[in-house]
Amino acid sequence: MKQALLTLAVLSTASITTSVMAGNNHESRYEGVEVGIPTLSHDYYLGKDSGATHYWHGNNQDMTWIATSGNDAYHADSEKVHPELTAHSNKMKKGIFTYKDKFHQVYGYGLTSPMIVDGVDGLIILDPVESVDKMQAVMEVFRATTGNSKPVAAVMYSHWHPDHYAGVRGIEGAESASIIAHETFMKNVVKGSMGGNGPALGFRVDYSLGTLLNVEEDGRINGGLGPDFEIREHSLIAPNTLVKGTNGVLKTVIAGVQIEFKHVPSEASDEITAYFPDYKLLFGSEVIQGESFPNLHTIRGTQYRDPSIWYPGIDTLRDYNAQAMMLSHGRPVVGAEHVSNTLTAYRDAIQFTYDQSIKAINNGATQEDLIRQIKLPAHLENHPWLGDFYGSIRHAAKQIFVGEMGWFDGDPTTLNPTYSVEASKRYVEMVGGKDAMMTLAQQACDDQDYQWCAELATHAVRIDLQDMAPRELKAHALRELGYRETNNNWRNWYLTSAQELDGTIDYSKKINLQAPDLMAEFEPGQLVGALRFSLNAERSADKHFTVAFEFSDYQETHAVEVRRSVAQFHPNFDGDAKATVKLTKPVLLGLLVGKVDFVKAIEQVYIKVDGDAKAVSEFFSLFDKPAENPKITLR
Repeated sequence: MKQALLTLAVLSTASITTSVMAGNNHESRYEGVEVGIPTLSHDYYLGKDSGATHYWHGNNQDMTWIATSGNDAYHADSEKVHPELTAHSNKMKKGIFTYKDKFHQVYGYGLTSPMIVDGVDGLIILDPVESVDKMQAVMEVFRATTGNSKPVAAVMYSHWHPDHYAGVRGIEGAESASIIAHETFMKNVVKGSMGGNGPALGFRVDYSLGTLLNVEEDGRINGGLGPDFEIREHSLIAPNTLVKGTNGVLKTVIAGVQIEFKHVPSEASDEITAYFPDYKLLFGSEVIQGESFPNLHTIRGTQYRDPSIWYPGIDTLRDYNAQAMMLSHGRPVVGAEHVSNTLTAYRDAIQFTYDQSIKAINNGATQEDLIRQIKLPAHLENHPWLGDFYGSIRHAAKQIFVGEMGWFDGDPTTLNPTYSVEASKRYVEMVGGKDAMMTLAQQACDDQDYQWCAELATHAVRIDLQDMAPRELKAHALRELGYRETNNNWRNWYLTSAQELDGTIDYSKKINLQAPDLMAEFEPGQLVGALRFSLNAERSADKHFTVAFEFSDYQETHAVEVRRSVAQFHPNFDGDAKATVKLTKPVLLGLLVGKVDFVKAIEQVYIKVDGDAKAVSEFFSLFDKPAENPKITLR
């Protein structure tokens, strides 16, 4: 080993073989690490001498647990998995929690664990899991275990993220059920898919949730909030029963069950919860995000999640004084004092992070300072619901700076910094060339300083993206960083980026947030309006004309005006257009996803054009498709 490293230093090169060898002596990778948050929480809630062994949190009363079929998370001990993360995986066994023979949480079948309420003459299902096949499995195991054959009366979507609705067509009869959501739900779904930054969210979700990784010690361990987040079939049925207004409440009776649905902006702006007053049971949706510190910011990308709005929302849940709580993610909590403890600790962690970040910012702290300075107080650090497994105070504090102050850190050299690729060229030249930079990077890896190794190797990567030696060395450093992580999002991003660098990445497993079944629920105007995000600014720089789309199946007409690099959407258009395309929504969907050929559709009279037909061809030529598999790390 030493001889290999000596040869490396002399030759100032880094071969793939040597990079893989570097730093393989990892007896101390988890030396001194103790599991602060065990799989079972009874020491915290009930005291060290309780002797309790039940699988949920809090009291052993009114709740049962039936294990079903194993654990989809990777839960074996491994030298490549942090022990805290292994303990976290062991919280994700498949089974059914049942409270007072009425409320069933089918647990461990995906990132979300749906709650099924047994009504007088029908079932109420809260938060279908993220894939049709998974929801089918949920319903099969529920019916087989309970013997319940009642039809579905209602389905609730707590918010617009796909792990809370995308499996809905796995529920037989869901098309005829009441579908309950907040009034802004569909707007948010559209914005998070083809009607906004959906393509970017799609490929960044793959990195943060590890969907391109295999479930193994070298790959994905769990989904942070559940065993995994693989969407094999994405579906949607549009809501038909709405909770209206900010902090709005909908009180209703469904299948003989009294329910209070409440809008509680928090992890998502359209989040709704459900309270069952006759049983004093709270379904907290994702206001309490799971058995992890909340994702006050998600590294996959999102708009600012304002903590000063989130934690007061939890206070509205505390006001219920619920005796039991089920959630979209995580195991149930039983006992009014334990529900109160969980809600209070969670909201206090959010307020603490926000208040202390603002305090530090007022004292001149930057993002770099916040990630190092803001630490949870001791009584919250190892709370069963606040581990660093999904959200992290590390990236939350940085986002508070950006959300409150913007990206500028105050140092004017960061206003217009040297472009990163040009800076890397200068750094490499400054240290004496690429070989010298690689020697320094390799030495950092040998010293197990993997962050510094990755940063140094990045400069060598940027000056020649095709040179595999720097890419392999950086990939090695990223894997070592990932193996030491408890946070799933961080680990998955390290390991997926490593595969991107060394060329082993498999894009065939990527998530499609523009699935046809999803888009089929969009209104015609939403589909037409979304075109503006694909306009090619250069090709349209000297163009100015309007094309209208008349939908015979909706009796609606919408238009897009291309005006010198800007595409303005005109809903309910009644003006003059250079051309009007007459068609149906399914035909437009076919055009957008590449399943319908425009010329053939005209020949077969699926499309008719009034006005200048050439303008339609020119119109579509001005729009680009999103990049197929954009590089995130190799750049």
